[in-house]
Amino acid sequence: MNIDERIRKELEDQGSAVDELTVEEKSLFGMLFRVFTGGLARWATFAMVLTMVIFGLTVWCGYEFFTAAALDDRVFWGVLALVGFHAVSMFKLWFFMEMNRHSITREVKRVEIALARLGEDRTSEQ
Repeated sequence: MNIDERIRKELEDQGSAVDELTVEEKSLFGMLFRVFTGGLARWATFAMVLTMVIFGLTVWCGYEFFTAAALDDRVFWGVLALVGFHAVSMFKLWFFMEMNRHSITREVKRVEIALARLGEDRTSEQ
């Protein structure tokens, strides 16, 4: 059995510690809530609150845009609505990048566990 087959077998036979990591991330909401754990939890909470506030302001600016009578007012409210939409989009991108970082960290931990077990198996065989 070569090393690739042993690693593949070890990844399939991992214990409950790794299974607990995968249970949390079966859905999009599970992955999103995981962003609010760890060292950046306060920043994530601040960013979520700021996203909600900016979204509310964007909706308000959009309403003002459609109810404005003068062209100058429409340009003003339209530009503010576009800036707000852009800001909300950037916060959303940040959250998705954090979700990706957590997923990659989880996968790296799985590989570390597999390699540690593989090393234990090799030392016990010799």
